[in-house]
Amino acid sequence: MLIKEISKIAKEVGLDNVDPVGITEVLESHSHPLSNKEFYDLAQRLTEQQKEDDDDEDCGTKEMQRPLLIFFPL
Repeated sequence: MLIKEISKIAKEVGLDNVDPVGITEVLESHSHPLSNKEFYDLAQRLTEQQKEDDDDEDCGTKEMQRPLLIFFPL
């Protein structure tokens, strides 16, 4: 029942190539607990990803602040 529901939702959002076998594989891959090494590696990847996201969010605000320092020195 769960797999049919997931398939239905996937199709509703435009993911037409999602099949029940793939859904089952993903669900089964998340059924075992992570080892300490797997957890550490995951935490490292998430930390690196967060740093990249933070850098992307800057969007040039530092460059925009420079001209303001001319008019409003600290």
